[in-house]
Amino acid sequence: MLCACTIIIVGATICYGQPIIVNHNCAASFHDIPDYWIERAKADLHIAYQHTSHGSQLVTGMIALENFPAFSMKYEWSDNGSSGLDFDDYGIAGVKPDLSQGDYIDEHGVTPWVTSTRNLLNNPANSHVNVIMWSWCSINGHDIPRYLTNMEILVSEYPSVVFVFMTGHAEGQGEDSYIHTANQQIRQHCISNDRILFDFANIENYDPNGNYYYDRPMWDDLDYNPDRSSNWGYEWCNTNVGSELEQLTTGNGVSGYSGCGSCAHCGSAGEKNTINCVLKGQACWWMWARLAGWDGVTYAECPNLNDSSIVNFGDLAVFAENFLGDSSEPGDLDGDNIIDLNDLAIISAYWLLDCSTY
Repeated sequence: MLCACTIIIVGATICYGQPIIVNHNCAASFHDIPDYWIERAKADLHIAYQHTSHGSQLVTGMIALENFPAFSMKYEWSDNGSSGLDFDDYGIAGVKPDLSQGDYIDEHGVTPWVTSTRNLLNNPANSHVNVIMWSWCSINGHDIPRYLTNMEILVSEYPSVVFVFMTGHAEGQGEDSYIHTANQQIRQHCISNDRILFDFANIENYDPNGNYYYDRPMWDDLDYNPDRSSNWGYEWCNTNVGSELEQLTTGNGVSGYSGCGSCAHCGSAGEKNTINCVLKGQACWWMWARLAGWDGVTYAECPNLNDSSIVNFGDLAVFAENFLGDSSEPGDLDGDNIIDLNDLAIISAYWLLDCSTY
């Protein structure tokens, strides 16, 4: 189960460790993201995203999270970075608007989406951009080795930019199909080469309880079974009325909020299968936090080692004084009976946060 890695954006350097595979487990871990890393993502990331209709699903989900009253604009974003996360939707101009339509070699010897990305990043006005993401429309029948080769061209040419790989949506083919094989190729490439993957397909293949539907088979609107007689979005919402996720989807019982907006290919505004978009929006914020430097680890307790409720240099001083000691001294935050760099990582995750709020 992949939902962890090390990647830190420091100035102009991208430091990779393990792959980031952003999947349904990450959407389920949405509430585990420390507030600090949400704010760091807003401060440090400058994202350009290009897509057509299916790719808009994650944007629709991010809009739902931004507008949900209980979140108080915690997940705010804007196209130009004027407020919240700097997320430039439709941010990469060019002759082809997505990976599917751009699956050929142009006059520059690369795919047209590589040329468009180069044009964006080579413009000094865009020197702040440090995350690039392109999505598929239909991945069916497209040249996956060409896609992976051209993504690696960009990775090699722009070492200070994070490039997010992506899988393609369900089309009712099941596991014995081109689409499943193509998505598996992309997953394996990202795992083998320590890349970042937004696993678009995986997120829609599972309901929030972890039940798997792709092999039944399943479609992009969350219908499943050969006759499309069932829909896991409707089923889940019907059995979880009043839960936060159901309210995010439908707006049920929430004053001033009418539910998720129209989710491309997956339901009109407020319909129960728009949960597809909500989950992809949640997975996005998990990914943004990881790209900002969060290690993906959820800690049970805030590391309050001194008299102040704020995690600060006082806590760091206690840690340093007891470094390499055992659990008899303050500082063994992960319970492994030694005060070491793993405990320092916990202090870093909560840095300048108020433990009284946790």
